[in-house]
Amino acid sequence: MFNNRSVRNSTLILYKDCSELKQEFLLLKTPKDVARLLEVTYDRLVYHLYISSENTKYIEFSIPKKSGDSRTITAPSTALKILQRKLSQVLYSVYKPSDSVHGFVAGRSILTNAKQHLRKRFVLNIDLKAFFDSIHFGRVRGIFIAPPYNLPKEVATVLAQICCHSNKLPQGAPTSPIVSNMICVRLDRQLRLLAKKYKCTYTRYADDITFSTTLPNFPKEIAFESPGGDDLESLLGEELILTVWDNGFEINENKIRLQHKNNHQGVTGLTVNRFPNVNRDYVRKINSMLYIWQEFGLASAQKGYIEKYNEKSGKFNEEIPLFQEVLRGKINFLGMVRGKDNEIYLKYLDWYCSLSNQEEISKE
Repeated sequence: MFNNRSVRNSTLILYKDCSELKQEFLLLKTPKDVARLLEVTYDRLVYHLYISSENTKYIEFSIPKKSGDSRTITAPSTALKILQRKLSQVLYSVYKPSDSVHGFVAGRSILTNAKQHLRKRFVLNIDLKAFFDSIHFGRVRGIFIAPPYNLPKEVATVLAQICCHSNKLPQGAPTSPIVSNMICVRLDRQLRLLAKKYKCTYTRYADDITFSTTLPNFPKEIAFESPGGDDLESLLGEELILTVWDNGFEINENKIRLQHKNNHQGVTGLTVNRFPNVNRDYVRKINSMLYIWQEFGLASAQKGYIEKYNEKSGKFNEEIPLFQEVLRGKINFLGMVRGKDNEIYLKYLDWYCSLSNQEEISKE
């Protein structure tokens, strides 16, 4: 057991409140101050940033995406991860998110993001291309030098070196989410004003940007609607494009959707036509997983899950989540979106608990 003293002396996190961390951050003058803030010796900070081999700082692996593609995760080593977690604590104490930001913010989620766009006539979705990769070392260093932080250049350099790898934000580092939000403060402000100007609602969840409106026609300054078959093809307005470009980002042309209320409207994976909802395939997937477990047993279900996971990711030596945990996560998410009193959620939860109990009995 750990006593209070041993816990408080832990080097894994910072035991200070937000106001203390914010004050110490804004008073940083030298790289040694950074080391003191992160509760590590300056020699250790120098070693991790400048002496240790680049090959040992991070490991890379891929995870499958719903689209069938894969996402490369660049995860820091344990020592560097601890430094980044501490710095992340500090940055979360400093950064104050606007109401339009829902990604990487405590108390907000894809659900709170989707709820902002319920029952709208039009919903426009765009995606920022290579989001983390486009946030390079100079941009990260620059936000610490510029107002409202106004830190000395040598301090900003050290902070950026803790956050960046190969001259960009690594997708997998604890600091990358909060830093990306800090980078986007100007973008969020300008897009929020653009939305207000044309009577739209604006939100951003990481690299997913959404505009919606109840107007009879979508504002052409943001996007044009052009009927194309059963769907609405969209061309983005000049004001929107220039605002995104001016903030150092590009729009993924393959992920532009202007959705009318008479068709399916989705925001960050949830349906928003009338109320937040998951799509039918998600519900079918839960039902299928429960059926496989019931009919063939948990061991067989896990084996099949591993085979499909490996097939999608192309990786055969990485750690794979447990079938039972993945299924429980899906059911919990269904409950979060539809509500804990939802009939389908309760049905699947009861089914899951019954199978889990049977599994425990069989082990006795």
